[in-house]
Amino acid sequence: MNLHKLSATAIAQKIANGDISSAETVQFFIDRINQRNPDINAVIASRFDEAMADAHTADEKLAKGESNGPLHGVPMTIKDLFEVEGLTCDAGFPEWKGHVSTEDAVVTQRLKAAGAIILGKTNAPLAGGDVQTYNAVHGTTNSPHNLEHTPGGSSGGSSAALAAGMTPLEYGSDIGGSIRTPAHFCGLFGHKPTFGIVPMRGHVPPPHGIPWEPSELTVAGPLGHSAADVELALDVTVGLDDGPMRQAMQIQLQGPRHQTHKGLRVGLWPTDAACEVESAFSAAIETAGKALEKAGAELTEIKPDFDMPQYFQTYMTRLSAIIGSDLPQAVIDNMKEVVAAADPNDTTLPIMQARGITLSHGDWLKLNIRKAKYDLAWRALFEKVDVLLCPVTPSTAMKHDHNPDFHARRIEVNGVERPYFDNFFWAGVATLCGLPSTVVPLGKHQNGLPFGMQVIGPAYEDKTPLAVAKMLESMGYSWVEPPNY
Repeated sequence: MNLHKLSATAIAQKIANGDISSAETVQFFIDRINQRNPDINAVIASRFDEAMADAHTADEKLAKGESNGPLHGVPMTIKDLFEVEGLTCDAGFPEWKGHVSTEDAVVTQRLKAAGAIILGKTNAPLAGGDVQTYNAVHGTTNSPHNLEHTPGGSSGGSSAALAAGMTPLEYGSDIGGSIRTPAHFCGLFGHKPTFGIVPMRGHVPPPHGIPWEPSELTVAGPLGHSAADVELALDVTVGLDDGPMRQAMQIQLQGPRHQTHKGLRVGLWPTDAACEVESAFSAAIETAGKALEKAGAELTEIKPDFDMPQYFQTYMTRLSAIIGSDLPQAVIDNMKEVVAAADPNDTTLPIMQARGITLSHGDWLKLNIRKAKYDLAWRALFEKVDVLLCPVTPSTAMKHDHNPDFHARRIEVNGVERPYFDNFFWAGVATLCGLPSTVVPLGKHQNGLPFGMQVIGPAYEDKTPLAVAKMLESMGYSWVEPPNY
């Protein structure tokens, strides 16, 4: 069997049709994990016996004509940062090693309710705080495309397991590109939803036992082998969390602006002077845009009407404030000293991060006003186009670099060394204003590593970038299989 070459939706259909049993499917992917995981180190906790029992139950139900949902009997793995009852959830913290979850995250609950069978959990960096995946508890996760390179982060275990065929579906989270960067690095589809439409309760951080409060940037979203897979996983997890709001209203995403290429207005933003990308990326994004145009879409070179360096500064400041909220007081006190000693006009990244970590409530509100202006600029852009095609990161997946000083790390773009934090520039484009973004694989770079692009859509119109991703997939933009797959 070559089930690892099928999409999750295709596997679900085969199980529903009786072409293959859930038990056979679960056993197949358990065998794939046992075979491939030693080299990749993506799956870091498992429930194989329980999954087989779940599969037999699913098959018994199907024999009676019963179904749990669109993922009935389909196995999958899930990012370690989501609680799964009975499995460890340490988020890479040595002090949390061995912590076993006593209940499921909301995302886990909804995936199970749709019929999915959780095989295990996949690795993530410490607290999800990097675009590489390694930690002191579970070690380093390698890219199936090249073991010397990272699969990305923080949903790096998710992307590595998917790319290696150890799971047909995954679910991750994203604050700094943590779904989109791994999808881009591993040649997969991924979707960062509009902020707030998928509940984050049961995601770590925050620390275990602390009620979840929206961070204003963090979202949960799926990764998959096809655009249909990520749409299906999104559909079964969208909805308000339990509480007064859920009792009073429901989220029902509307269909895309366009089901076909005809009438579709595509914005093209293949690179930017503020953060140039590999020339192969910008060329491939332009080619994808022209393919849509040839099929009947209207193509326009366009970008948001605001100052991009300032936009990035705003994003990084807010990101730093959120990430820094749980730092020890000694670190915060040190950051205050850094800010006090800095030139007020200094906008270098270390100073921006220090200002974010020590941000006052008043300054946060001032950034909110600036963000509101950006929201208006995005609305104006999406009156002219339906989606915007742009890069995910400036480069392909970097080699493993665990230098504790992030500012000393470097990436290479068009043969030139660049700051490591340039990895966050294009992610922030969609994240700051909570926009939906679907990653579509574009192929392989001359270095042999895959890459993709973002299809960004208007807020709350997630179905539009997903529809465009489907259009592109029908044109041949499919997930990129690793060597010896």
